[in-house]
Formats: sequence, C-alpha cells, structure tokens
Amino acid sequence: MSLPQLTTIVAMSAAKTADLAVVGLGAFGAAVAYQATALGLDVVGFDSYHPPHDFGSSHAETRVTRLAVGEGAHYVPFAQRSHEIWREVGAATGSVLLHDYGGLIIAPTGASSDERWGSFVDDTATVAAAADLDFEQLSAAESRVRFPNLLVGDDEVVGREPTAGTVMADEAIAAQLHLANDGGADLRFGSTVTGLGRSEGRPIVRTSDGDIAARHVVVAAGAWAPSFHDSERLRVTRQVVFWFEAENLETWRPDHVSFAIWARESIDEYLGVFGAPWGGIPGVKVLGEQFVDTTSPEAVDRTVSPTEIATFYERMVEPRLSGLTPHCVKTAVCLYTNTDDDHFLIDAHPQHPDVTVVSACSGHGFKHSAAIGEALARRAAGHDHLDLTPFHRDRF
Repeated sequence: MSLPQLTTIVAMSAAKTADLAVVGLGAFGAAVAYQATALGLDVVGFDSYHPPHDFGSSHAETRVTRLAVGEGAHYVPFAQRSHEIWREVGAATGSVLLHDYGGLIIAPTGASSDERWGSFVDDTATVAAAADLDFEQLSAAESRVRFPNLLVGDDEVVGREPTAGTVMADEAIAAQLHLANDGGADLRFGSTVTGLGRSEGRPIVRTSDGDIAARHVVVAAGAWAPSFHDSERLRVTRQVVFWFEAENLETWRPDHVSFAIWARESIDEYLGVFGAPWGGIPGVKVLGEQFVDTTSPEAVDRTVSPTEIATFYERMVEPRLSGLTPHCVKTAVCLYTNTDDDHFLIDAHPQHPDVTVVSACSGHGFKHSAAIGEALARRAAGHDHLDLTPFHRDRF
C-alpha cells in the first residue's frame, strides 16, 4: 500500500513548548516521534529534508535484521522488540515492512583477521544459543545446493538464522512518521536545527525558523551528529550501494535469498547481498564497506562513477554471485557514523542532561531502531524501558 505524502510544515512559533523535541527524523527519530506520540506526549520533530530521503543513512530500500546479533547479546532484546513493532506498524498502515525469511552469514572456516567481523559465524551461534534462537551451520557444499546463487568457497562456512530477514527501510520510516502525524505530532520538514541552548532550566532547540523549548530533547541526527556532540569520537564514512541486473530476478526474491553477510579476511573483502523485494527496485542490492576515508554530509561525493561500478562488479560480484550481469540499474551513496568501538552511543549530552544524543548506527543500527525509539520515548514519559546503559559514553 502506498502511503500518502505528509505536508511540509515550515511555519514556527518561537513561543512553542513541547514535552519532547526530536532532532532528525530518520530511522531513530521517526521511531521516537511515533512512540512518544502514542504515549500521549506533545511531540515536535525537525528534519532539514523530507524523510525518508537520500541524504543520510536510512535510505537504499532495505536493511538486514537479525535476532541473533553477533555484535553482542545486549542487542538481542532490541532486535526482538523491533520485529514486533514493525509487524504492528505494518498492520496499522497496511504495509509489509518485515520479510523474515531467514538470513545467511558467510565467513572463513577459521577466525578472520578483521577486527570488525572476527569469528562472526561462531559469535552469532554463541549469542543464538544463549537467547534460545534457532541457528544452523552449513558446509560450503550444503550451502551451494540450498542457495545456488551464492558461490561459497570450500574454505568457508555458512550460518543461517531462520528468524532473520530484511526490513523495508524507507517504508518503515514513512509509516512511523505517518502514525506520529496522525497522532498529533508536529513534524517540521525543511527546518534546519542550528544548535542547542537553555532557557529557564529547559533545553532550547534553535532552528532556521525560530526557537522551541522542550522538557526533553532527543538528537538523532545521524551523520550530522558530530556537529551536535562527540565530534572527536564519531567518524562519518561514505558507503556505496549498487543494484545489479539479474538474469532471473525471481531467484533473488527474499524467500530465496533474504540476505547474505559475507565476511572474509579483511573489510576490503566484505560483501553484503540483499534479496530483491517484490515491487521494489528491479535489481539485486550489493554493497561493500570502508572505514578509512572520512567525510561529512556536506562534503561527501554523492556520485558513483562508471569505473567504481565496473571495479566493484569485477572484484566483488562476479566471483561470488551467480546470475548477475554487469549492468547496474541503480546506485546510492549512504553515510555510516561510527564510534571508536563500532557500538552505539546513546547518552545524555555532555552539556545538557535533559538532551539525549543518539548515534545508534555504526553500520548495524537500523535493525534496532524501532525498539530503541520506543525505549527513548518511554524514558521521556517516565516509564520503564529496555536497558540503554550498555551504550553510555562512560564505557570508552
């Protein structure tokens, strides 16, 4: 079901006071705004653009979601609750946001030398066992029979989580914003936040259209976060996404290949593979990762050259994926915002105790966004919520 467009609101009253102000309305900001409105809070949200948009970190159609989160057991409750929320939001908006057909992790049979991935199949299996989640390990030969599009090497092992899948990222953001709007949230698109201040003991959000006071503020600014807080700790990198033409697109639907995370000896060899959702972009989404060349939302090169496309296909796609042609039907540039340890940063602003800063991305954040948004909204409303302390700043 196609969701109607929200009306852009630019008029602003400097006298406006809200229970909660949300800066940035991407994956996390949209979730906070929706959940807080559902709890009865008076919510105002700001975004410089009209989300979902292509300028930050929340676009490019789909995101991986895994309940057995190899990055750490403390993530599991957020992934589980996010699945529940996406089903609820999908039912409320007449859309299918979660395709939970299972997902694959492919890694060397031994430990990888890459610090980010390590022994990721084994790490995921350990988390799955502790959380009582189904997880199976396949040999390369077994995997090639079950998933013939993936050219798994004999020196690799495959882990499969049946409860994993993909989320329709852009649609999930739009659906939550529509529910927030329907619930009375004041969503202000085309309104740029220029800074934070204080007045009469309350935080003030300064915008291009005037100031607003709030009892609490959540800054979920994604790649713009370093301009608000922790500029020395957060680094932004350019990531490129490609969609290549398939000889038979039906063999790449989510019920055949939902996703594959392919981790080898170094990050230069990482490959993410996504199934092609029904009614979506007519190609197979693939991507690599890099964390060396930093950038900013203002300076990033958003163009993808023919040479970049051809090199990625020849080096990453052709040797590992069967049935994809060199024809690239679409590209996108996304931005990762990483902390020093690649885990989330969710904590009070260093100068404003009633402002919560959220940098919950690091390349693996979207799967947790719905539940983290709910936790932040419940905290703002004074209710019990999932434990956010593992993401506090004092761990560094």
